[in-house]
This record gives sequence, C-alpha cells and structure tokens, in this order.
Amino acid sequence: MTVGGKVKVLNAGEWSRLEKVGQSITHQTIWALLRFTGCRSQEARLLKVDNVYSDPVKGVIRDSVYFPKTIRKGKKWSISVPVTEKLKWYLERYQAPTSGYLFPSPRNPEKPISYEAVYKYMKDAVAKAGLGHHKIATHSGRRSLITHLHSNGVSLRTIQGITGHRSLQNLQTYVEVYDNLIRSALGGACL
Repeated sequence: MTVGGKVKVLNAGEWSRLEKVGQSITHQTIWALLRFTGCRSQEARLLKVDNVYSDPVKGVIRDSVYFPKTIRKGKKWSISVPVTEKLKWYLERYQAPTSGYLFPSPRNPEKPISYEAVYKYMKDAVAKAGLGHHKIATHSGRRSLITHLHSNGVSLRTIQGITGHRSLQNLQTYVEVYDNLIRSALGGACL
C-alpha cells in the first residue's frame, strides 16, 4: 500500500482487527512474518520453503527464519531471525508447499505471490476493519515491531541485529516516540 509519510505503528488490537476481517491463512502468515520478524514485504514474498521449514512435509519449523542476501534490500548481507512462539503458531497453521516459494502465486506456482496481491489484500482488510483512516501499509509490520521492541527497553543494537539495519541512524527513523513514554522518562529522571 503506497502512502505518504510514515506508516502507522499498529498495536495488538489493530492487528487482531485486521485478522478478523481476513479470510486467507496465506495473508495472515505473511502479516505474521512482517509483524514478528520485521522483514519487508518483498523479503516475505520471496522466501523459499526451506528458509522457514526444515521438513515441510511434516511441518517442522526451523528455529530461525533465514533471509538470504539475494532477497534483502541492497542484497549485501543475509540475516536470520528467531521464530517466536507467536510466529510459530501461524507457521504451524499454514499449509506450506513442499518446495519452492513459501508463498507461491496462485496463477503460477513457479513464481512468488505478487506484491499487488499482498497490497490489495491488505488494503481491503484495512477498509473492512474500519482502519482506512490510518496510513497502514505492509511496512507497518516492520515499523510496529521496531517501535514496540524499543518501547519495551530493547536496545537499538539488539533491534539492529533483528532487522539487519546497517545504520543505527536509519533504524532510529522507524521508532515512534509516544508522549506517555516521554512523560514517564522525565518523571523518573534524577536531577
């Protein structure tokens, strides 16, 4: 979804609203990857089955999702992001193909699902959930994860290890600062 400015940071309730109007396990799994690994939509779309499952026939999920450099922005480095219990729940429900792309195109299984298909589904879900007045896009997953981790006291260096940002300066642009956090920080200051 193309929007001007920064996309909205979603809370758990807003993610839940989006899922309730969604009917596709495929799209819910894509959103879970965006939400729990902080990957970009292109990285989720281009994942191969063996980047996520050690045995797709039996549904055995790897401990980490491997994002090879060939699918990452800049194509200079690979990253692995641990699979959380929440992400594992989605991956267990998803009926992954036995090989090839994790999310194949319904029209041509030799190709990945298109950005347009992911975009349209998210746009429709956002409208159905009554969230159309917000700037919600596929990048909201990445921005939401980064902001929530930072709000919970996770260091920027640790977040950088998850997202693969090479620059802390670029990473900081994803962090939304809320008034209540500022008030809390100032209230705890020992001057």
